[in-house]
Amino acid sequence: MPAISAVEIYNPMPIQLAFQDENLRKVCESSISAKRKYGGTAGQSLHARLADLRAADSPAELVAWGFAKFDQAANDRIVIFLDDSYQLCAVANHKPPPSKAGKLDWTQVTRVKILSIERANEN
Repeated sequence: MPAISAVEIYNPMPIQLAFQDENLRKVCESSISAKRKYGGTAGQSLHARLADLRAADSPAELVAWGFAKFDQAANDRIVIFLDDSYQLCAVANHKPPPSKAGKLDWTQVTRVKILSIERANEN
């Protein structure tokens, strides 16, 4: 019988990530690229927040932990804080999206598309 990791016990279906484009994927998957583009603090934080997102049961947990907020202007968008200078913007990546009472149910989201990494004061 194969061994089961602690992550599989607590989160049997990790959140799947997609990316707006190949350049964004490269930055998100390479700590060296992230640090070069966004600096040491934001680059390191980017990888920590992506690890938190993958480990969470849903993106709603990042909001509960204080690492993110739901965008009030767009129901399907979440803003994940990286540091005082940068934030990551993402959307639910489901067709159709899981909903409850006509609104996106973030507790059921298991697929997220990373759209951009922006300066925090530009959003």
